[in-house]
Amino acid sequence: MGNTENIKNTVASASDEELRAKMESVMYALGIPPTALGQKFNDMSAVRRVIMNMSESDFNNIIATVGEERAENILRELGKK
Repeated sequence: MGNTENIKNTVASASDEELRAKMESVMYALGIPPTALGQKFNDMSAVRRVIMNMSESDFNNIIATVGEERAENILRELGKK
């Protein structure tokens, strides 16, 4: 998909509140309740760090897991917010 830099730019420029809302949207789209991350979900700096350190390969593994169409739908929805 080649959106790694776009995702990282979005994450880098988002406030903690915006990032939390975007992460919640992604998690709900994947069928994962945000409570599944427990206290880690409260630390947006840690979430931001993890995403910023992800490689193209990491993103591709996620896309392969959820499917390209579903991943593109999630990205499209995130772009609207």
